[in-house]
Amino acid sequence: MTAEPEKSDPLEIFGHLTKNTHREASNPFVRWSDWALRLGIGGYDRDTRRRLLIVNMAGYLSALSSLAFAISFALQNPSAFKWLIAGNLLSAVLTTTAPFWHRYNALASASVMTTMVAISLFFFVSELGRDSGIQLNYIGAVAIAFVIFGLGHLRIVALVTAICIAGNISCNFLFETGRVQWAVEDWFMAQIYTLSASTIMIILAAIVWYAFRVAADAEARSRRLLDNVLPTTIADQLMREPDEPIADRFDQATVLFADIVGFTDMSERLEAGEMLLLLNALFSEFDAIGTELDTEKIKTIGDAYMAVSGVPNLADNHAQLIMKLAIGMLAAAEKVSTEFGHQLDLRVGIATGSITAGVIGKAKFTYDVWSPTVNLAARLESNGEPGDIHVSDETYRQLKSYYSFKRAPSKNLKGIGRVRSWLLVDS
Repeated sequence: MTAEPEKSDPLEIFGHLTKNTHREASNPFVRWSDWALRLGIGGYDRDTRRRLLIVNMAGYLSALSSLAFAISFALQNPSAFKWLIAGNLLSAVLTTTAPFWHRYNALASASVMTTMVAISLFFFVSELGRDSGIQLNYIGAVAIAFVIFGLGHLRIVALVTAICIAGNISCNFLFETGRVQWAVEDWFMAQIYTLSASTIMIILAAIVWYAFRVAADAEARSRRLLDNVLPTTIADQLMREPDEPIADRFDQATVLFADIVGFTDMSERLEAGEMLLLLNALFSEFDAIGTELDTEKIKTIGDAYMAVSGVPNLADNHAQLIMKLAIGMLAAAEKVSTEFGHQLDLRVGIATGSITAGVIGKAKFTYDVWSPTVNLAARLESNGEPGDIHVSDETYRQLKSYYSFKRAPSKNLKGIGRVRSWLLVDS
């Protein structure tokens, strides 16, 4: 399995609205929006950055809502509504500065914004009366509080909820008519109500949309990670039934072990960075070959590489696929040797037979295989010579019609005893 490149943070709100990446990059509005939404969120961890970006979004949308009200009041009766105009302008300024408060801590901006909303809504309803519908924004504030504070601060969310409930009830009972309601015609009051209801719905829709998008991106990232460490069918099963043990027995499969001869001496000669680059290049080549052949990489341990075919996906030609992988690995080792100027000699052991496979562990789980067949492949590899592809008798029987082999010298394999084995003569 080859590693899929990690996507960038799913923090681009407006950029995701278009499908053309080049158009997104060249669109000034997208670039400006992305810059504005990211203001002040640097220096925090990924999850906090996502939440603070939503705080910024909520602040900007609230500012636009306040400006819309201020303009409406100014166009209607600027003299009668001067305090409403001033209040909305002040609200717009405070919510626009949401990124500024991030410098203090991760909760400062959300706290300032919710305090301002609780006070300003009470003031606006006292001016216009409950028929304005402005108190509806208390309902939206409760929903938004969960997102901007996060589930890690439920006590604060509970406090905001209690304040909003008290504010909404108080507005309905205290302000049947407002102080300046005499200056508001019926049609304008209907306009204010419509604007109040519409803006809170738009703000809620935008924030909930982004919250769902973050959740979807997080799930997709988790799935990509699972697919990189587990076979796809196993990852599907693990996500469907996370608490169920996963173990299967396969009557026929083929397993491969390979390692670099003299790796310990080489690792002592080379710098750590150079050794890492060399191994990464080599194993990346192996991964690419395995992906093309649809074999399953099980793990790497130092310079050792383990793969299998016929597990967990059944394959009638599992032995042939593993042999093609082995031959490709030898060619890849020669290629990487030339590129890095260091000779890499591989030993490969292959065995065919029954295999048990399953997921081991809970916190740091891994998909592994075990059986006498696996042990045999490991012993054949360790008892081979540089450049050898050393196969078991069962593997030989399945491949002798396709490849040429010679009988390997008889050896006593540790933990197994003497077995008949074969060496690939040519590919």
